[in-house]
Amino acid sequence: MKLNSIAKGAAILSAAGIICRLLGVAFRIPLSNIVGNYGVGLYQLVFPLYSLLLIISSAGMPIAISKIISRKPQQKKQILFNSIIVLGVTGLIISILLVIFAKQIAIFQNKQGAYLLYFAIAPSVFLVCLISAFRGYFQGQKNMLPTAVSQIVEQIVKVALGLSLALLLLKNGVLWAIFGSIIAVSASEFIACIVLLVWSKKTKKTEKKTPDRAKIDFKLIKEIFKEALPITLMSAVFPLCLMFDSFFVPQNLPINLYGISSGAVHTLVNLPTVVSLGVATALLPHLTSQKQKSKTNVRNPIVLVGIFAVVCGAIMFIFAPLILNLLYHGAFKNKPDEFTLAVKLLHIESFLIILICLQQVITSILQAKDRSKWPLIALLLGGTAKVIFELTLINKIGIQAVSYANLICFTVALSVNILALICCKKQTKSVT
Repeated sequence: MKLNSIAKGAAILSAAGIICRLLGVAFRIPLSNIVGNYGVGLYQLVFPLYSLLLIISSAGMPIAISKIISRKPQQKKQILFNSIIVLGVTGLIISILLVIFAKQIAIFQNKQGAYLLYFAIAPSVFLVCLISAFRGYFQGQKNMLPTAVSQIVEQIVKVALGLSLALLLLKNGVLWAIFGSIIAVSASEFIACIVLLVWSKKTKKTEKKTPDRAKIDFKLIKEIFKEALPITLMSAVFPLCLMFDSFFVPQNLPINLYGISSGAVHTLVNLPTVVSLGVATALLPHLTSQKQKSKTNVRNPIVLVGIFAVVCGAIMFIFAPLILNLLYHGAFKNKPDEFTLAVKLLHIESFLIILICLQQVITSILQAKDRSKWPLIALLLGGTAKVIFELTLINKIGIQAVSYANLICFTVALSVNILALICCKKQTKSVT
């Protein structure tokens, strides 16, 4: 394994991820200060279901495409073409269904007017499906730059347009301000898709002509689905849990508390995980393309990510009041009880940073070693534990039940994945 190449890919994706997270903070924090925790609660009502639909339609595809191109670089054009056809049709169908059932979903969430938000986000499903095909295509060639650039462009558009529309439409009410911010998400995905399309056209012009032609190949489509299915199922588990939260929590607690948990706290917790995600994404095609996977050293990435995660978790725990006051001053102004609660939640979920970072890297290693079923089993067990804990304790300890449940979920999942990795190493040694 070429460590320099992996390090370069990981550095590009991690740097882009950090920039995107910072831009995300530059979007979410002013938005929180503009619309308050109630508005953030409305915003977060839409995204768990949206994330789940994205995962069903496209989540496993970039990884599957990346793995197949790593194995069959001579068929990369054909793989891209078939991926675009499959993902485009799937995304379009799901976008149309989301528009058709928007009102029923909003009624079920006890926020009838929120159906407008589903109208605004629906085009994103189709666009992200197309984006996934292009990103998997480039990542399979170990070229992380197009993914990184498109992510940054996407975030810049979302921040600039989203905050502008939120401010412009706030005079019509908080719901319309959130509608404007979500329309910007769809617009940002459109621009990112254009960037990747143009990049792929330029790349093809500079490449040598090959007999690889773009044509529908059902055998190849079957292979893509076979690779993507376990990854998609695994990726769907935690968003499914978050969708459960989006329906269950607002029915049992005030929506502003849900806004604090899913908005301010989760935004901060997710910031450091972008580095581990960058390492995991860059690691996968390299591990997949190795002929002698047993000789591949995976300890270094795990150790480095673990150290990074512990440092970030400690910083988030120690400086929780300072960070929240600095970034969310407007949202918590004259609301000392809400601020105190946010500090408690961040103290709890700072440990989540360590669990998620390690989970991402180990999951990528298991996927590269064709052990994708174990991350799926791990998250199924963790997600089940999370839901049971919340159902049992949310009426006793309130919104803190969600934070503790998230810790339980990823503790269980990480433990199972570590055991799977140990067993995988033992099996490899016994074979050799």
